[in-house]
Order: sequence, then C-alpha cells, then structure tokens
Amino acid sequence: MSQKRVALRSPAGNLKSVKKAIDAGADVVYIGLSLPNSNLRNYSGLNFTPDETKQAVKMCHDAGKEFYIVINSYPQQDEMELSFKSIDVAAQLGVDAVVVSDLAVMDYAKTNHPDLNLHCSVQTGSANVETIKFYQEQFGVRCVVLPRVLTVPEVRQICDTAPVDIEVFAMGSLCTSFPGRCNMSQYVTGESTNTRGICTSPKFLSFDEEGDELAVNLNGVKLNEFKSSELTPALDVCKEGHTGSEAVKLQNKDGWNNTFLVNKRHICKGRFFNTAKGKIDHSLHSSVILDVLPILPDLIDAGVSALKIEGRQRPSEYSGNSTRILRRALDRYYEDPTAYSVEDNWFKEVSDMFVGMAHSTGPYLGR
Repeated sequence: MSQKRVALRSPAGNLKSVKKAIDAGADVVYIGLSLPNSNLRNYSGLNFTPDETKQAVKMCHDAGKEFYIVINSYPQQDEMELSFKSIDVAAQLGVDAVVVSDLAVMDYAKTNHPDLNLHCSVQTGSANVETIKFYQEQFGVRCVVLPRVLTVPEVRQICDTAPVDIEVFAMGSLCTSFPGRCNMSQYVTGESTNTRGICTSPKFLSFDEEGDELAVNLNGVKLNEFKSSELTPALDVCKEGHTGSEAVKLQNKDGWNNTFLVNKRHICKGRFFNTAKGKIDHSLHSSVILDVLPILPDLIDAGVSALKIEGRQRPSEYSGNSTRILRRALDRYYEDPTAYSVEDNWFKEVSDMFVGMAHSTGPYLGR
C-alpha cells in the first residue's frame, strides 16, 4: 500500500474549470498553454494564455493545491523554439510541474531550468521500468504517467521497482489506439495528432445530407453515415462549429439542425465493418468510459502515487463533477479500506457526464 495518500489530478480548460476542480477536492489541476503546438489539446478557446495561467497558478496555490502545465506535443524542426518558449513560460510562472513527451524538450528543460519538476506524459508510452529509469537518469523526471494498456499486476510490478512516482488514468474516454501513437489522422489528412493536437481536425470534416441520411466525411473518406432516427440529442455535445449555447437555439429548428446535437466521438471516429463481429461497428474508437471506481482499492494497493482524470477539452461541469466523485471515493477508501464500496449514485453521476457510453475498467483487470 502507498505510504502516502494517492493524489487526485484534475483537468481544466479554462479558469472556471480550475475553480470547480479545486472546490471539488482536486490535489492538482493541470492545463495546457495557448502557445502554438505546445500540447495535444490544441482546440480554439481551450488553453490558457500566460496571463490566465498566472491567475490559475495563484488560485491553486492560495488553495494549497499544485498546478501543472502539459507540454506534450512532438514539435517538428521549425517548431522547436515554440516548445522551448512554453518551457520558459512554465518556469517563469512557478508551476509545480510540467508534463512533457519530447526528448529534446525534456533536455532543454533540464539544461535551462534544472529546478523545474519534470513528469513524463502518457504520450511517451512508458510501459516498463527500464524506460522509466532512462527518463529518470537522463532528465531527472519525478513522475511517469502510465499508458492505458497495463493490467493492475503490471502496474504493481512497475510501482514496486520504478525510481519515480507512478500516475495512472482513473476516468475519461478510452481510446483503442496505443496512447501517443495515433496514425489515423495523419494517414487521412496529412496532419498528425501528435504534432497538431487534434485528431480528425474539424477543418477536414464535411457533413453531407442525402435525403434522410447524414454522411460524415474526413478529407473525402466516409467515416460515418446516420439516419435521423439514430442521432441522440445532447445539449453539451454539438456538431463541430457550434457551441453549447448555439445548440439550444438549434433545438427548435426543423431538419438536420436538430441532429447536430450528437456525440462527436461517434461522428468523428467512424463506423466500419468489423470482420470479427460481422457487423458495422465503432471499430477505431471504443465508445466507453474508463472508470476505476470498482477497482480503486486495487490501484491504491498496487502503489500508484496519483490518479489522473482525462478531459481538458470537456466543460467546467465535467472538471468539477468527475473530481467530486473520485474525491468521495478516495475519502471513503481512506476512512476504512476494508469497507470500501461503490455507491449506485456514483455510477449514475459518471454516466450523466458521458452520454450513451458504457463503463469500463479498461485493461486493468485483463486484456
């Protein structure tokens, strides 16, 4: 069992999300900078300017919380200075850690800001102790975020022998692709998720109506096709190009406008013929929720130092609600580990945040 309590690390896409995460009980809030190509959630309006980051750092530190910046893109040759600038900004603002993926960026941070606390992003794909030791020895990293491909026994093995803290994902969407190695966007559009920060970028998407069907194309490749009866209304997830507030206005319109209120995950990831199942399926993206509530004691006992909530791109309500649920669960465990149990309303609250998606413990209980 861990010698100290497991930390809860929560995402934020704006200052409102930071406050909600703090109020809900996060130990750490992590964000991305709005500087070009600095992180893998490069959505307009999502990331923080240096001034907003300064405000967020103060909010966290005033509340006794830690604050991390994610700098996890893989810069191309002409983008190195932009990534180095992101490290400089993080160091100047006094953040508690930066979560980095690229080797050159790590080296720059170690050389120019030796006191800056470095963590390995999940994008490094560090799934064994030898790799973790390399990052610790070469760059002095203090924590590694494990990819979502390991079982609990494998996590335990790493925790038992790794020379750094180990962080694992606890909640969020679960992709079937190996973390940090997505090739679909680059193959179809020529722009890599690991450099541009957006999979299936909206600028390549087109929505074409044909009678009672809506075809979704990515750079000319058909990803999905829906009949109007298949689409599920949901005000917080809209067709690319429409904000949540616009969704309310679209509700009362006739035709396809109303069907823009759908889960973007289903639209953009596409449905293809699954030869194993013999039917059309969401073959390239698993539409499930990673939810470790049922196995929380197992992960704590395995020796992890931190639980990470995925979702900087989600609304502020998500940052607050997901943090609140996991905080309740952690507090329940530490009150009496032998009596830990999951309340039914926790499952309902998690389900309410992910419309139409099933719960999963991912690979933790077995591949």
